[in-house]
Amino acid sequence: MDQTARMLDEEHLVGTALMPDPLPAARAVREAVGPLGLDDEARRVLLVAAVAVVDRTELLLAASGTDIDTLMAGPAGRHLHLVGGRFRFHHPRVRSVVHDDADLASRTAAHVALAEVHRKADEPLIAMWHTALSTLAGDPLLADGLVELAEQHLARGDVHRAHEVAREAASHGTDRVRARAFAVAGRAALWAGHVHDAVVYLRRATSPADSCSSAVGAPDATRSLGVALALLDGRPDAVVPEDAAGPDRAAIAAARKTIRLLDGAPGEAAAILSEVAELAPARPPGWWFDGPDEALTPLAEAHLRVAQAYLALRLGNITGAASVLDDAVERLPVALAFGGLGIALARRLDLVRDGHLRRPTAALEASVPGQVAPVVRAATLGDRAQTAVFDGRWVEAATLLGLAAERGGDELRRLWLPTPDPVELLVLAGQDRAARRSHERLRLRVLPSVGTDAAGAFPAGAGHAGPGHAVSGTNGAGLAGSGVSSAGFAGGPMRRRRLDLARAELALADASGVNRARERAVEASLRVGSTFERGLTELVAARSFARLGLPGDAAAHLLGAHELFEESGAKAWEHIADQALTTPGFVREAPPRQASPPPPSTVTSAPVPTRPRDEPAGAPVVDVGEELCGQWTDLLTERELDVARLVVQGRTNRQVAAGLYVSVRTVEVHLGRVFRKLGVRSRTELAVLALRG
Repeated sequence: MDQTARMLDEEHLVGTALMPDPLPAARAVREAVGPLGLDDEARRVLLVAAVAVVDRTELLLAASGTDIDTLMAGPAGRHLHLVGGRFRFHHPRVRSVVHDDADLASRTAAHVALAEVHRKADEPLIAMWHTALSTLAGDPLLADGLVELAEQHLARGDVHRAHEVAREAASHGTDRVRARAFAVAGRAALWAGHVHDAVVYLRRATSPADSCSSAVGAPDATRSLGVALALLDGRPDAVVPEDAAGPDRAAIAAARKTIRLLDGAPGEAAAILSEVAELAPARPPGWWFDGPDEALTPLAEAHLRVAQAYLALRLGNITGAASVLDDAVERLPVALAFGGLGIALARRLDLVRDGHLRRPTAALEASVPGQVAPVVRAATLGDRAQTAVFDGRWVEAATLLGLAAERGGDELRRLWLPTPDPVELLVLAGQDRAARRSHERLRLRVLPSVGTDAAGAFPAGAGHAGPGHAVSGTNGAGLAGSGVSSAGFAGGPMRRRRLDLARAELALADASGVNRARERAVEASLRVGSTFERGLTELVAARSFARLGLPGDAAAHLLGAHELFEESGAKAWEHIADQALTTPGFVREAPPRQASPPPPSTVTSAPVPTRPRDEPAGAPVVDVGEELCGQWTDLLTERELDVARLVVQGRTNRQVAAGLYVSVRTVEVHLGRVFRKLGVRSRTELAVLALRG
């Protein structure tokens, strides 16, 4: 396929120009196809199939002058898949070779035959298309009808066919009709995401070669040209609802409202997205009026899917966000949505989920036609910081996050990309003085807002800001700085700041204040409503307790972090929690308990001991589950309490059953009663309830 690539322009390869249809039959394509073994009749049948725009088998047979039995028995039948009255090539490479091998006379004859068949089938618009392609010289009488046909395709969301038909109309038309055709071709290219094609055709529409001509399409073309140039410039507010119509307008409006609300009102954002969830997705190329009367265009759907992925990420659902975005990357111009926000999401999701960037994400980055918003560029520094964290390079990670904050400002924090805390990174690196300076800057930034937010103010000294993320005091040149205040990146990220500061204070806490700091951090992360952020809070707590020589508490929080990371789909962070659980000196192994049988050797999360903080160093060690669950002795039976202890330690139902010498079903019954009595709905909520005391 390298030869095919050399036959295409760079704009074709990155997706900003419409690909030729069929694709060129390069030597590599021919080698992959091999000898087709066709006679003249088979070549005629396959050529008709190659140029047809409707895939109905009866039309193929009529236009090629054959019958179904002859087709299936002949060599052409080996290359076509016929089912349900429809046909398609087994592989598009065969279509490319057949089309490339045919001379102009053969192609013209195929179009003439198809035009006649469609006229007889009372399909004049499709007949007109084939007539236009069979006309060796331009026919101005066809131009008006072709422009109207292109506009119908565009109204139905079939932007690829609209672009193709409008270009054909421009080749037949003159003066005003030609300018109108260029305007339709440019708008279709724009909503397909082919921005370079859009700029070329829209400029032709707004500046016709004949100075005496009047460009009827010029008013619409001028606005669309501005949108295309804004997309190339990486402006997040390039596309607004007023630029669109029908389902596109509803989708873009919902996407922009979602982005605006995600920082402080994710529930309201979810409700808005649910109202447009049933909009028809972008239409596959070349449907020719099949399917729904209206469908989203690729550019509009790209905005909607990025907003949906962003919402899932904001709620800590890494798996759900990645699922939405992976599907969108395969078929939509995701790189153009919100100044490249989809790229930032894809990169961070890869790192959090897999620990490295995947090939589709690299391809997505390569598809950027121009620039991305400054905040997206700043987020790339955060990606590098994430990789440094995985390798234990704490100082490097903290430095990169500080640089990202200087360049992205508050807009970067509003993105809610999964990010470690710079203050804790400095603590882990042993740079306590730098950590405290960073913490003080955060505290000063949030103190004026403490007590003004009804959503849970902290007492003095317990404010909230992005740790290390506002060191310079600059606003940055992020999404809001790019003129997208109406799109939703306006307003202070107060919940984000408070969570960051609470975790920073937890990372710096001493033995006398660590419990209160933990409570504030847990409270802040619960208000945020993100499963991933809750897991990160548990990890920070675990490291703080380990630093203070309280391995039992550290282990309990590590188990909570592991459970929450697993629930959110953050596999790379789940691995970090796993490593901490097995790090010598981080937690201590517990001796076998005498009161109950020891757990099976297959259990990976052994009971971890702890010592009450008011007991001397020589005090006996007790099981962490027993200490945390002792508060429930008045609510649960002895057996329910045993089950709860083991579940809080991270055991599965099967492991609990083996440890207590009962059946799995018995464990399920007891656990259900525990859930009902304590008012929780999951194992994670049970662990959190135990940790909060």
